[in-house]
Amino acid sequence: MSDAVHQLYQSLAYPSMSHPSTDPAVTAVAAKLAGLDIPTPSCANILEIGCASGHNLLPLAARWPESRFIGIDFSDAAIEEARTTADLAGLGNVEFHACDLRDYDPGDDSFDFIIAHGFYSWVPLPMRQTLLDFCAANLSHEGIATISYNTLPGWSLRQSVVELTRLLEQRPAAAEIGPDHERILAFLATAAGTHTPYARYLTDVLHDMFGKGSTVLPFDDFGPINEPCTFLEFAAHAGRSGLKYLGESCLQDNFPPSLAPGAEESLQPLASDPLALQQAIDVLTNRTFRSSLLCRADAPVQTRITSATALHFSVRCAHRLEGTRLIDSSGNELVNFEHPFALAFFSALADTSPQSVPMQEILEIMAERLGDQFDPTNSLPVIARMVMDSARQNLIQLRYEPVRFESAVPPRPNLGALRLLAAKNQKPLVDVYHAPCTHDEGRRQIAKAMDGSRSIEELAALSSSVMPNLDFHGWLAHLAARGMFA
Repeated sequence: MSDAVHQLYQSLAYPSMSHPSTDPAVTAVAAKLAGLDIPTPSCANILEIGCASGHNLLPLAARWPESRFIGIDFSDAAIEEARTTADLAGLGNVEFHACDLRDYDPGDDSFDFIIAHGFYSWVPLPMRQTLLDFCAANLSHEGIATISYNTLPGWSLRQSVVELTRLLEQRPAAAEIGPDHERILAFLATAAGTHTPYARYLTDVLHDMFGKGSTVLPFDDFGPINEPCTFLEFAAHAGRSGLKYLGESCLQDNFPPSLAPGAEESLQPLASDPLALQQAIDVLTNRTFRSSLLCRADAPVQTRITSATALHFSVRCAHRLEGTRLIDSSGNELVNFEHPFALAFFSALADTSPQSVPMQEILEIMAERLGDQFDPTNSLPVIARMVMDSARQNLIQLRYEPVRFESAVPPRPNLGALRLLAAKNQKPLVDVYHAPCTHDEGRRQIAKAMDGSRSIEELAALSSSVMPNLDFHGWLAHLAARGMFA
């Protein structure tokens, strides 16, 4: 490992964050639809390489007590914190090791899921080789590795911005701008403006970069090593290491919705060469980042997967239905349904929201509402294609298993041991879908009191004294809808 990388991680704490794209309940769906009969996440061996303080791994361990979890990281302080959190949360199915990947020996263990988020692009080439070799040697026969990396050509503009920022930091004029990355990036954003399409794009990039803040930038954009690659370079590297590309960890990223309508049909001539198709998509969308799934080269991947496979998963919709229109959280109309099957499908999802329920339940609700219009022989193939299309457009989210929880606020709200520890240690709370939820100091103070010992009224009084302008009951309902309460 590079001395500079090692020094960075020993001197600074990598920001605590969960990564929904690495959730095995999500990646297993993508693998299954790519033709691999992946092991069940709820009874699996799961390894995270570069686990930091365990904020991504610990919620998974709490969710699946029958699975075994291992996290490794070369930061002694981060591993000590992860172990302490696991002990205080009573999680006995997870272990953490402070070590370099080159020194880690899993023995006879093989892993059904290997997670390496924020690793590949940020380490020297020999370590990237070590990562891929390790995955090839230690994945189970039907296991998958989720590996994220920065991609070209999309990342090239960010590279130029980083180089310019570092140059300016060395020049005397920088003293008038500010001494850190964030101030220089903000200065450049002001100068870029929005008067042309390029200016608007550049300004968006700059805002995204300095929005990461001083806790993330040193590890990400301004890391000691940050070497993006083209998708084809990554796929070829994986192939030489005895691994095979399956697809992206999130289904919709295989064919991003930012492509023009009809692009899938236009790109059909490339369908017989999936790797070339994905490289073309990266150029067309200027994609900067991927979270890709790899399996062993000898894994039994089926080449013919029908859309009916989608009917075996659980499903939810994070958008709201207003009449015949599907509306996102910003109030934008995503689609206006005309087909009765589509309206019945999304109406059933609205009734079961915010839970993720088996497709069989949705089909039963649809059959009841459609009556004679619903003919299993003819209707199911149509519905299956609709489910697949909706998942690819990110209108719905498919999961390998259902997610059941009470979405009403309990009389005595209790965040549970792990989330209470997160609130106490100023970490994001991780919801039932593995998404992080950050809070300001006032909300954290209230959250720390949600241990099940106080009534809603008592918590409301605390909120009134700590944050008088907070819509406490609205916030409480938001937490409940995200499955935060034990």
